[in-house]
Amino acid sequence: MRMIWAALICLMLVPATAGAQQVRQMLNGIRSENGLGPLRPSSALEQAAMAHAMDMAREGFFGHVGSDGTKAMARAKREGYRACFVAENIAKGQDSLTEVMGGWARSAGHRRNLLSPRVTEYGLVRAPGNIWVLVLGRANC
Repeated sequence: MRMIWAALICLMLVPATAGAQQVRQMLNGIRSENGLGPLRPSSALEQAAMAHAMDMAREGFFGHVGSDGTKAMARAKREGYRACFVAENIAKGQDSLTEVMGGWARSAGHRRNLLSPRVTEYGLVRAPGNIWVLVLGRANC
């Protein structure tokens, strides 16, 4: 039963690649307005975001610490990302990318992550129940 649930969630996840151009435009637009360079999409960070989104959806919780006790840095490294810095934004209930990005831009802590000069890459997913996970990172520094 657990494997069937996981398979269904995998099929229902909407990775950022579905609207990759819109994601890049929004993220990099916010950063450009604040004098920061653009971010590149990272498949490893997207996988880390997906794993956390699936965990939250499957286990019925909402938070930055996974059901196995891991935090964003450990989840990114588990996906093969050679992280020296990782930040994570999560949201639940927003119906659109515009709504979730707007909420993050207006929230001090989330905005700090979006505007971190330390990040160079990102991965974003949306899971069932409108669970959004954005993982931002820098590798090999």
